[in-house]
Amino acid sequence: METIKAYAKVNLDLKVSKPSKNGYHKIKSNMVLVEDLFDEIRIEKSSRDSFECNIKDLEKSNFILIVMDILKRNGYINDKYKIVLHKNIPVGSGLGGGSSDAVAIANYFLGRNKAKKIRREICKAIGFDTFFFMKGYSSAFVKGFGQKIKKTELKLIKKEQLIFTDVNCETKAVYKHFDEIQGWKSKEKNQLTQAAIELYPQLKEFSKNYSMSGSGSTFFKEK
Repeated sequence: METIKAYAKVNLDLKVSKPSKNGYHKIKSNMVLVEDLFDEIRIEKSSRDSFECNIKDLEKSNFILIVMDILKRNGYINDKYKIVLHKNIPVGSGLGGGSSDAVAIANYFLGRNKAKKIRREICKAIGFDTFFFMKGYSSAFVKGFGQKIKKTELKLIKKEQLIFTDVNCETKAVYKHFDEIQGWKSKEKNQLTQAAIELYPQLKEFSKNYSMSGSGSTFFKEK
């Protein structure tokens, strides 16, 4: 059995455009990894495929399962595997845990194989954060639909700087409300903040002194 790590990320800032014709939003964001917060994924060959998670609700619908299906359909996986995911990154926290898990699995099975076409397919199937994780950078400036990435040398975030709110923010709902309130006009460091707070009012008290990551619900303090 092998164990791999999937690190969390933080958006130090986040600018979001009006939705494009296809409904997606272009972004601009400085993203950094959280150096001591990660999910753990155990992988071993087995007589049958299986997936387990310490959060049972994630066992039926998970990005890891989507990636495994893509890799199998394209001939990159021929054996059967038992995969056990231990979530340390909170779900719906704006820290990219699901995307990071997906990329960690993809990298494990693809290895040094560039497989650009498959990697692009995975990124499009999972979401924009996957482009950042797929690059393997510790920090980067990300723009466009997440696919334009420039490596930076920003200081990483530590877990002790994070403020967890125990709120599960649904990304699609936050973006939908962002459109409704024309959030792109916001002067906030993270332009999704207002939309998230209006959907989840309990976040408001945290926004007074801290910055929000992604579509919420985690906030962070900068040193």
